[in-house]
Amino acid sequence: MAKGKRSRARGPGLILGIWKALAASVRWFWRHPQPIILAFVVAASGSALWQFALRSDAFAITAVRAPAHVDLAVPGSLIGRNVWAVDLGALAADFSRQQPTLKRVRVTRELPNVLRIHAIRRVPLARVLLGTWYGIDAEGVLVPLEDDGERLVRLSGFERVLKLGQPNTDERLVVALRVLQRLRRHPALGARTLTELNVSDPAQIRFVMDGLTEIRCGGEGDLDGQLEQLRATMRVLTAQQVGASYIDLRFPEPVIGEAT
Repeated sequence: MAKGKRSRARGPGLILGIWKALAASVRWFWRHPQPIILAFVVAASGSALWQFALRSDAFAITAVRAPAHVDLAVPGSLIGRNVWAVDLGALAADFSRQQPTLKRVRVTRELPNVLRIHAIRRVPLARVLLGTWYGIDAEGVLVPLEDDGERLVRLSGFERVLKLGQPNTDERLVVALRVLQRLRRHPALGARTLTELNVSDPAQIRFVMDGLTEIRCGGEGDLDGQLEQLRATMRVLTAQQVGASYIDLRFPEPVIGEAT
């Protein structure tokens, strides 16, 4: 019971202490009004400067500059508007919708009166044949190619129609992109060039080196061990100066088809 009485006694005392602290603060500010006055002056000056900037002809947009390689339709209504009144995020989003094959679009102000568009293009990792050649980046986004992309790895074995400028989540494509990244990092290929990757059967992945040698593997989960097998096999073939039309790694001992 004594403990309960002490708790109830502390309640009014705590409230009284808070009121005393508030009263002391009010008295201090009454005797020392300079900080409040200074804060008011700064806020008022900032507001006045902002209103001046929004109305001043000096900040009327005279140009919108974009990279030469990016074709964007710039709204004509931007010219003459105040550079501070433009919602840069909304404008960048509008440009992104125009060119979904761009990875990122950003708009910045170049004072006093210019808007600049910064656009980052998607970098294709591979190519796919869909009537014509298209590039595809690490996120599975299909992009146009300026040429047929012969320098890029050809991906094949997809059933679904891929969409331009949108992330494609086709299961086989996702597998192909993961496998492609692993093949590029693995030393098994050495100085050889990966030219094609086929995932028509994800349990039996196939890829081609230098456009000549087909490598037959199991599924994605078996890939690391089989690539080590490939690395050892390529050393032997190089030492013996033997070419191979295919190397099948799905067996305890690789099966090699010699090139004729």
